[in-house]
Amino acid sequence: MLVLKKHWWKILLAVFVSVLVDVILHRLLAPRIEYNYSPSVLIEKGFFLPAVSIALIIWFGTLAIIFALIQGNLSGTKAMKGLRFGIAFAVLCFLAIFEMCLVFDSSLVDGLCTSTTDGISILLLGLLLGSLLGTDSASPRSRMKSSQKSFLVIALIFLVGRYFGYMIINIMSAYSEKPIETFLWTLGIGYWIAIMYWLLKETLEGSAMVQAVRFGVLIFGVYWLIYNSFVLLFLKLSILNVFLRVIIDVVSVTVGIWKASKLSPRVTVGVS
Repeated sequence: MLVLKKHWWKILLAVFVSVLVDVILHRLLAPRIEYNYSPSVLIEKGFFLPAVSIALIIWFGTLAIIFALIQGNLSGTKAMKGLRFGIAFAVLCFLAIFEMCLVFDSSLVDGLCTSTTDGISILLLGLLLGSLLGTDSASPRSRMKSSQKSFLVIALIFLVGRYFGYMIINIMSAYSEKPIETFLWTLGIGYWIAIMYWLLKETLEGSAMVQAVRFGVLIFGVYWLIYNSFVLLFLKLSILNVFLRVIIDVVSVTVGIWKASKLSPRVTVGVS
């Protein structure tokens, strides 16, 4: 936590600038999406704008804290750390919102505008964090060798977990009404999560389970909980249903990374 105390003002600056850019881009390019569902109490009572403003700060602030906590364990220059971090979460955000279009029949164009706006702002946040907080790190002497097989393992276990949620737990989805689109989205975002793990692979020595839990819970899970909670600002939904979705995804990602790590050999680099 020392890094948070030391660099708190840099974190606040990066978050403030990124949130400001996000708000401006939303005002210019991305009108609020209209969903075919009951609006939230916040919208009905007129509290939506202050609530979403606070939520944006929490969302971007959480990302900044995650970066501050893990950047010392990432390889590469500070610029590359920020770029990889920004790309990882920007694309995740870009892809994730299309599930809302599938489930609630909202406009694909509006979803594209919103996801692009948020993605640009998150990419900016990553670049700012890399510049303000990042440190240059040497490449590790050994690393896990990534392969298409390991990516597929993570994506397929995520897919299995999601369909367990769709079919057994009955988390909200469009798998019955739009089976092909739901399958492709689920597989696609699972594959991107696997790429995220590769982009943000930490150099810490530890067991496969430790690595899996650090990414699945600390890096992906905390962000995913806050991101999915955003829907409660817009729609009147079951909080339990949202939390169950997040828990299933976090467990699936953690198990997938653990299994992929067990299958991937560790290779030594930079040694003659």
